[in-house]
Amino acid sequence: MLKLAPRQTDLKFSIAVFGDCQGADNPFTSLRPTYFVFNNLLDSINSRPPLATIILGDMVVSGRAYHYYRFRRQLDRLRTPVFPVIGNHDVKYNGRSIFTKVFGSAYYARAIGSNIFFFLDNATGSIAAQQLTWLETQLETNRHSHFYVFLHQPLFDPRPGQHYAMSDQAQAQKLKELFSRYQVKAVFASHLHGYYSAVQDGVAYFITGGGGSTLTSSQDYYHYLLLHINQDQFNVEIIKVPAAPAWPLLWRWCLLFIPLALLLFFTFSSVR
Repeated sequence: MLKLAPRQTDLKFSIAVFGDCQGADNPFTSLRPTYFVFNNLLDSINSRPPLATIILGDMVVSGRAYHYYRFRRQLDRLRTPVFPVIGNHDVKYNGRSIFTKVFGSAYYARAIGSNIFFFLDNATGSIAAQQLTWLETQLETNRHSHFYVFLHQPLFDPRPGQHYAMSDQAQAQKLKELFSRYQVKAVFASHLHGYYSAVQDGVAYFITGGGGSTLTSSQDYYHYLLLHINQDQFNVEIIKVPAAPAWPLLWRWCLLFIPLALLLFFTFSSVR
């Protein structure tokens, strides 16, 4: 298991968490403000910055290679290490193989001091048997550590009467029991485009899908989370993000379009 070397001490640090930013690679992908939300989100994270950034899946519109590589270039602006989770949009068109080429394994673990972070692959609504065995082994082997889990699809839908969660609910129940048995501190998912939280069987569950895609309801908002960890304690801070282009982004666009406008001006002037 790779140990993440923190800039701060192993006892106290923060991590940025968000999900569902598909379309962030291109301002013309759709009418959604994803590109601008995502750039504002990166600027906000960079202004802090936390120890690392975790993206909870649905990073791209589809799993096509050019979406992945454009998105990866977008991430170059981020001043923190990035730990991605694979989502249902990311696996389209053989996207799982592209994900592994760009980011590595679709499920893995990282450690910071006595804290272990599990990144799981439930992009298709279930978890493969091999992955589940690996997870149980890791939890048992490191049972005196503090556990945090990150996946794309939530185990349950916190909204009354709604069921937008893992399709394999029998397996989701098994995961809930596993997380409770090993006293997992918190589980983070996206998939729903908003912010929700709940506590079940002693485990805190958070949904953060405000990375730029169309919001689930008019009450939802674009955001990311800061997970603050201090030894065996944690708290979650919600950072709201505007959808309108910020001045740093507008300035970069001006640098791009002003020369183009001048070129067109002198071209048409010479034609006349």
